[in-house]
Amino acid sequence: MHEKKIKKNAYILFFFVAVVFCCTSVYAGAISKDNRPIVQDTEGDDSSVYIPKNLEECFVELKKNLPKNELEKFKNMKEDEATANAHLGLGMWIRNEWIRNRKGGSEKPLKKYFNDIGVFHPDDMSGVILTSFHRHLNNRDIKLDEQIRYYKDYWEKLEKDKK
Repeated sequence: MHEKKIKKNAYILFFFVAVVFCCTSVYAGAISKDNRPIVQDTEGDDSSVYIPKNLEECFVELKKNLPKNELEKFKNMKEDEATANAHLGLGMWIRNEWIRNRKGGSEKPLKKYFNDIGVFHPDDMSGVILTSFHRHLNNRDIKLDEQIRYYKDYWEKLEKDKK
């Protein structure tokens, strides 16, 4: 019975991700203030992209580079809706530009920051950034420890279920 519920939830999650992927995201074509696309070609040189070293620097960079109307849309959505809508657009850009290492490249400082606090998967890192940024924009406590615990519990449960 428990396995059926897990499978059902997995199918629902897969369907939700597929729908989000197929639908136009608010952030898919966002343009920064200096007319650079937010979702850039990740095969090119990333030397023009500043890579934050921590969450606070992420907030500064996102505020600086996202158009005001996009910031307002993101801020005014419900948290789960905002982060889900941003996962495959802005979230992917964050993962590709700020977190993932390029071939032969050195470890990115933001990835090291997250590894040091116990977050290891790029999707989890961008999830923490997006959730924290939404809370920051709405003057709410980001509850970083709670977010980290959520991801640690997820991976521990997944590992336990494998055994």
